Amino acid sequence: MPGCHTQPVYLKVKSDGSWAWPPRLFDNPVDKVRAYLEVMAKTNTKPEFECFDTGIVRCVEMYVRNGMYAGKPQYNFVMGVESGMPADPALLPILQKLIIEGCAWQVTAIGRANIWALHQRAAELGGHLRTGLEDTFYLPDGRKARSNGDLVDALANCARMAGRQVASPAEARAI
Repeated sequence: MPGCHTQPVYLKVKSDGSWAWPPRLFDNPVDKVRAYLEVMAKTNTKPEFECFDTGIVRCVEMYVRNGMYAGKPQYNFVMGVESGMPADPALLPILQKLIIEGCAWQVTAIGRANIWALHQRAAELGGHLRTGLEDTFYLPDGRKARSNGDLVDALANCARMAGRQVASPAEARAI
């Protein structure tokens, strides 16, 4: 689900200063977000609010106060994108303070080895855990993952190290 304003995302600069790919803006004015949320409400689709910065995290609460969204939103902190929030585990307690109390949250961690400390901290703080080859190709030890299964196994280990149980597929669907 988009954020709440026009935001440059997925910008990346190569070592020579040139763009790694053409700069791209996601244009998400409030009326556009409202229209998405209205369709989702009609189709019983629960949005996941992707938050690339703290301003977007704060917008979600405004959508609820304004009546654009009813219920408890699910937050997805997208971290590690060069032009967004860094993959810094120290940011997670700050982000937790900004969400509506009692709401589910997770991290989409983009990058290499730096993301595993972020996943571990999310597990310790009670966040939901997610991963996939769309976010990283690398396991905690630096080896390339052969499949999403390798990444899921590593993430399950983060949960266990934090003293948490790993949900079964049926439990995950219910959540």
